[in-house]
Amino acid sequence: MGGDSVRGGISEGPVTAGKVLVCSRCFHRWVARKSDGPPKNCPKCRSTVWMKDYHVCRCYRCNHEWGTTNSEPKRCPKCHSVKWAVPVRNSDAAPRSRFAPRNPMDPEKVEDVLRRYADGESCTTIAISTGMSFSDVYDIVRSNVSDGRIMV
Repeated sequence: MGGDSVRGGISEGPVTAGKVLVCSRCFHRWVARKSDGPPKNCPKCRSTVWMKDYHVCRCYRCNHEWGTTNSEPKRCPKCHSVKWAVPVRNSDAAPRSRFAPRNPMDPEKVEDVLRRYADGESCTTIAISTGMSFSDVYDIVRSNVSDGRIMV
């Protein structure tokens, strides 16, 4: 889990006068004055959950630290991430891309495209006849032809 548990002061038996109680939030120790049940709050921090298990949690996403009586919090109260207890991936790893990287073009295909273009075929015709994408054909022609006008 993502938090450390701390047990409050009512662990064994009923509260009697003179019993030492401990707050699970601030660790304040005090002696009970009455025997009529547990006090409603801690005299130091005024916490009403002083007798419950208290968990200190740290978010892996935003590094926020908070305390809670919930043993398994659903989300971080600062960044609202539901993956607050899941470690973040190693930052040295390359980020995933949505698209596969383009492979360098085969030199024979480049020569074939340039030869067809020099013979007067348009980029669209070359793309259809070779089965290559239009953008690949256009990029080859644009990077290798010096005049500004390209036959689309």
